[in-house]
Formats: sequence, C-alpha cells, structure tokens
Amino acid sequence: MLTLFQEPWSHWCVKARKIMDYKKIKYKVNSVGVFDKRELIMATGQDYVPALVEGKQIITYAEIPDFLEVMVPEPSIYPNHTRGEAKAIENWAHYRLEDVVWQYVVPDFPKTFKDDIDRWVFVELQETKRGPLGLLETRRPELKLQMENHLQILEEMLAEHRFLLDEKPSLADFAVFGAVSPLPYSGNKLPDKFEKLTAWHDNIDGL
Repeated sequence: MLTLFQEPWSHWCVKARKIMDYKKIKYKVNSVGVFDKRELIMATGQDYVPALVEGKQIITYAEIPDFLEVMVPEPSIYPNHTRGEAKAIENWAHYRLEDVVWQYVVPDFPKTFKDDIDRWVFVELQETKRGPLGLLETRRPELKLQMENHLQILEEMLAEHRFLLDEKPSLADFAVFGAVSPLPYSGNKLPDKFEKLTAWHDNIDGL
C-alpha cells in the first residue's frame, strides 16, 4: 500500500489525494507537522510534501500524477488526449491561482492549527514571505477582488463542460481543486456568484 506524507492543507497534497481517490488506489496518510519533519526526512530523504512511498521507492510531488497514471491507467487523468492542456492548467493552478487564493485566506489559517508550535512556525514563515497577517487582513477587499478575477476564468471554462476540459475529470480539475481548497479549509467558501464553479467543486469533492 502507498503511504502519502502530507500537510492536509497543501494544494499539492489535496491534488494527490483526489487523484488516488478517483483511481480508487488504496493509500494511508501520514500527516507532517509544520515544525517537526524528522519522520518525513527519515522516510524520504527530503522535506517536501506530498511524497509517496511504496516499499523503497519514493515519489516526490511533481512526479506523483504520472506515477499514479502509469500505476492505474483507467480512469485516466488525461481523458481524450488532453495531457497538454491539463499540464498547462495544472501549472497555472499551482503557481498563480493558489497564490491569489492563499493571500486572501492566510489570515484565517492560524486558527486551523491545534498545535501551538506548528501555529507559531506557520505564522513566522508566512509573515516572512508575505508580510504581517494583520496587514493582509486590512487588504481583504482588494485581495478578494483579485481572487475573484481568477475564479471568473474558471467559471467561463465551465460553460460548456461539466469539468474543465471534458465531461470527465482530468489532472486540470484535481490541480485547480487543490488550489482553491484553502478556502473551505480555512472556513471560507467559494463566492455564491460562481454557480458553475460551485457545482464543479461539489462534483470533484464527491468523487
């Protein structure tokens, strides 16, 4: 059985879990703290999540989708020859969409941590990268508008299909689902005006 080392709120980890759920691959989860990564490092030789372990084989975050596609080809995450489009959207989801979502929700994230040390380390890391969380809180209207401009792109993409590229889900859907997952995780939700996107999210969530 595969072991997934993860941080539950990581968009990369959410994507990996949804792909395995879609393909009905059995796996167990080992959640990694923000502060203590010793078990992850001992098991994988590195400190990034997600990481999959199968016996002595270690599959790091960027390699996971194609590893799972080879492992269980059907249902494919590239339906109807959509590999190129799916990879392009995956890249946008991870390196642009997730960031604008994250900027909006990050002030709400400290309350999601049960461990005080993990919460403190998380805040330190985020404030080093993004500035004081209190300042981000004052910018919420501006950051919400920025996020909604990107969500509108997805709403328009869903005008003709149930999923982003096809009538079946693809890697694009799982990556975008991961990118917007910080919203519900932090106690927020998709804005009501995005009806198609909300229906899509519910479809992916229920797979």
